Amino acid sequence: MKHRQLPYSPIVMPRSKKYGNNYWNSIGPKVDRDVILYSDLEYDHWVRIETTPDVIEYCEQPLEITYVLNDKRHKTIFDMCELHKNGNRIFVEVKYEKDLKPTSRKYDVTMRQIEAQKEWCRLNNVQHEVRTEKNIRTGPFAIENRIKILKSITNQKTPCFLQDVAECIAYEKISLKHLCNKLMKLRVYDVFLACYWLYYQGRLKADIDSAILNLDMEVSKVEPDKDS
Repeated sequence: MKHRQLPYSPIVMPRSKKYGNNYWNSIGPKVDRDVILYSDLEYDHWVRIETTPDVIEYCEQPLEITYVLNDKRHKTIFDMCELHKNGNRIFVEVKYEKDLKPTSRKYDVTMRQIEAQKEWCRLNNVQHEVRTEKNIRTGPFAIENRIKILKSITNQKTPCFLQDVAECIAYEKISLKHLCNKLMKLRVYDVFLACYWLYYQGRLKADIDSAILNLDMEVSKVEPDKDS
């Protein structure tokens, strides 16, 4: 089990009508445990977080707080807490765009819930973000490609030839087809696996939002952070 830096454990909710309609259970490599998500959008958000190198740890459903609406006490659970490389913690609420519009029947409750979360985060000096499908599903292949990467690194250990592939990738873009031609000693599958790992580690970049991961995909080396 990996060492935890976030002081939270996931709050597991019963699979009722409210929470069980879109129930996802997956292995989270960054946290080395099962991760439970309660909507399709939460699952897609988790896929992005797992494949975002800047996020080093997270906890889904980390904390429950209370708030008052119409003289009644209500509860809300943050959808995620993220820990970034720079030490920042971000508490996240995942919502569909339609629920943030005044025409939604959930609008008043949703806005009060978000207001309560933001106030709690302000008082505790941490960041808060509301993320919708616009932030999460940022291109036609954004989630599909990330799922492919995530499944590969979950099912295959870091390859011994990873550095060989990394040394063939420069700051200038190169197609995966040309990369495979430069690495004739490796199978195409091996080159792709190495690239998936390099992307997951934040050492390689590619436009995986707009194009499908195939031999035409162009990749390049990630430039070092000037602030590091």
